[in-house]
Amino acid sequence: MSEDYKMSPLAQVLMSVLRKGAWAAAALILLFAVILIFQRMTPDGVKFQDGDIGFLGVLAALLLLAIYLVRGIRKEMERPGE
Repeated sequence: MSEDYKMSPLAQVLMSVLRKGAWAAAALILLFAVILIFQRMTPDGVKFQDGDIGFLGVLAALLLLAIYLVRGIRKEMERPGE
């Protein structure tokens, strides 16, 4: 694209809202993981039940996707159209 290409003001607002929403989603995913681990804490250590490790794996994958989305939005806002 040409060097003078700029994102429209509405697109900038929408992208910034989407970026903040992705950060909020990442924070909620981390909160869910912390709550699950806290629930499984015992005096002997953390005792996971069946399926907990799989659920934490799904949360980790969702967290990585949310971070990837935030990173992509940041790059697009810095250099639109590239």
